[in-house]
Amino acid sequence: MTDKQRNLRIFIPVYVIFLVVYVTSAIMDSTFITWRNNLNLFTRLTPLIFVSLAQTIIILGGGIDLSIGAIVGLTNVVAASMPFVDTPANIVLWLIVPLLVGLAAGLINGLLISRGRFPPIVATLGMSAVWQGVALFVMTAPGGEVSLSASLAATSQLFGVIPVPVLIILASVGITHLFLTRTYLGRSLFAVGGNEILAFESGIPVARVKMWSYGLGGLLAGFAGVFLSAWMYSGDPLVGSPYVMDSIAVAVVSGNSLFMGRGGVLGLIGGAYVFRLLNNILNLLGVPSFYQYIAKGVVLVIALLVTSSSVSAQILAKIRSIFSRRLPTDAEEVGR
Repeated sequence: MTDKQRNLRIFIPVYVIFLVVYVTSAIMDSTFITWRNNLNLFTRLTPLIFVSLAQTIIILGGGIDLSIGAIVGLTNVVAASMPFVDTPANIVLWLIVPLLVGLAAGLINGLLISRGRFPPIVATLGMSAVWQGVALFVMTAPGGEVSLSASLAATSQLFGVIPVPVLIILASVGITHLFLTRTYLGRSLFAVGGNEILAFESGIPVARVKMWSYGLGGLLAGFAGVFLSAWMYSGDPLVGSPYVMDSIAVAVVSGNSLFMGRGGVLGLIGGAYVFRLLNNILNLLGVPSFYQYIAKGVVLVIALLVTSSSVSAQILAKIRSIFSRRLPTDAEEVGR
């Protein structure tokens, strides 16, 4: 099976589900398909795409990051705390400093896991508290300010027609896909996630690959924090909390396996849409918010079961056994 065929097999189902959910939402609410509503949806999807890209890179390398939400919150308040608001200097600082903070936070996570040999869940859970504490130290309550020109540039429409968030989403997914498929580090992630021992014996610097996977994850979480500051025109140290489970769920729903270093980023747009549209449908049905958390958890568990190699094998075997059954021929009936 070629890479193209494998990608189609992994990512097409999520876009089929997306179309079904999208049409269902449009039927339930006629205003759903309006341009204004979709523009708002594109804007809401952008930070989710960034954190899902971050989580996907880490998952493909055989890890997981529970501190992504805290890094989003940290970079968000750093972006909203830059001086010289409404000057070119502020925009430059706004674009650079939070991203460096996100990269540094991710690399520290990666060092703990790759060099300190801490389990990813334990290390990132502990560092999540650290990064959230630092964010609260920088900004104890929602506040700060972002240059109006930067905010408009990130959330408006290019030439009055093309939503900038759409361009950001397509560019981020496309660049990440090229990184995973065309660079040595990207291809090494798949090898390390698939079989760490075999990757090490093949000469791949496993510790370095792991460290940089978390570093890149932190950088992408920084992009989410910066975009959120432009969208909110301010900062909030706790703004990233919902993105921890959402990033894992979208990554897994989009066809990435937590167990085999298999997947990619081409399905993330569909997976993020499904997750956001699921919220829309539940809201239209009047489902209370706490039940929506249950729905998200159920979706994540089902996705984990489907992407689990053992469960998938059992499901495929069962399907084959059903379709392989046939009615006995006349000769076989006579023989009996």
